[in-house]
Amino acid sequence: MDKRELKYYENLLLEEKEEVVKTLTEREDNSDFSNLRDQIEELSFYDNHPGDIGSETYQMELNLALKQHQKEELKNIEESLKKIEIGSYGICEFCRSNIEKERLEYMPTAKLCSKCANKRLTSNKQDQDRPVEEKILYPPFHRANIDLKDSVIYDTEDTWQDIQQHINSSSDDDIGKDFESSGFVEKIEKISNEEYKNQLPD
Repeated sequence: MDKRELKYYENLLLEEKEEVVKTLTEREDNSDFSNLRDQIEELSFYDNHPGDIGSETYQMELNLALKQHQKEELKNIEESLKKIEIGSYGICEFCRSNIEKERLEYMPTAKLCSKCANKRLTSNKQDQDRPVEEKILYPPFHRANIDLKDSVIYDTEDTWQDIQQHINSSSDDDIGKDFESSGFVEKIEKISNEEYKNQLPD
């Protein structure tokens, strides 16, 4: 990356830094949620239901989260400016290749190239919907029905193939389905009123 491009990205980062600092300052000046008791003007919360101050608590948490996000953004900008100084800006932290100019244009604080960023996202996608505690169960108990590449563990699919050899059913359509009747809850609801409908005049 030549000096002209570095100067361009440095200006982008400085503009972004100015915006973030301005937002943080405004947030500090307009913060009315530093003390929840002062905001609500209650002497005691002891006899109040937590739902009574739900909106105020949510607003306070939102403000704190936004403030933290701005601080993280400021930290990333300062790291990128330091990289420009030492000459390592625009280089992917994983594969050490150049980060695409389009990506830097969109996000000047980018640390990874798009290929590494996508790899990182897809590798985490598999476990996103499960609690972090379940990671210690893997393998063989965690998500045993996922066939990993070059995996030789005896998983759910292998179990099903063994069972299929000994049963008469030709399909696996009913796996995991409830065998309860659908459309009614109690037996009396099964009784049809078709007979009475047929007695009515047209």
